[in-house]
Amino acid sequence: MKLYYGSKTYFNQPTFGIGNPSNDYGVGFYMTDSKAMAELWASQNPEGGYVLSFDIDLNHMRILKLADYDELSVLKWITLLAKHRFPYQSRLQYKDTLDWLVRHFDSPINDYDIVIGYRAHDSYFNYSVGFLAGDISLETLQKAMRLGKLGLQYVLISKASFGQLTYLGAEEVAFKTDYANFRAKTLNEYNELLRMEDRFTNTFIGELMKKYGK
Repeated sequence: MKLYYGSKTYFNQPTFGIGNPSNDYGVGFYMTDSKAMAELWASQNPEGGYVLSFDIDLNHMRILKLADYDELSVLKWITLLAKHRFPYQSRLQYKDTLDWLVRHFDSPINDYDIVIGYRAHDSYFNYSVGFLAGDISLETLQKAMRLGKLGLQYVLISKASFGQLTYLGAEEVAFKTDYANFRAKTLNEYNELLRMEDRFTNTFIGELMKKYGK
């Protein structure tokens, strides 16, 4: 399978164990199957960047797939995101809700080689925070995912997965303002979904907590 990585620097082999633990699913190598998304990411750098291409054999890989739209997948995705991505103050603010999510929907990602799930960078982070705050319903979050607004990412988290990665090449990308425009557009989309939220028929976090119990 061909995957892409948008980078401000050139390299041809990612290093296992290096990365930001505050990324969506913790330390790992985050790629996309969309070349356009990788170009967008790389073009935000004033000096330009690179779109790096890789091939990976997914056969025999232990894959945690959180790319479906069903209730359980969404709640597992939110749980992993909150554990790794939420800043300290947000963890304090939503502590009771986060503890509940971990009790019911935590996924032991160390048991897997690759995580396939939605991204929450930049404006998209509003969806997850809004859900925990009770402003965004499960149905609205699922709708955003179905429309592709959260984007899909492939995250290599084990030595075995890094060993299956083959470098294919790189393309230089010039600086563009497209990324800033993209962020503004996604924020507007989020605010529009929030405005259209149906608080009478949709399912919010409080109702889910009642449904699944303590």
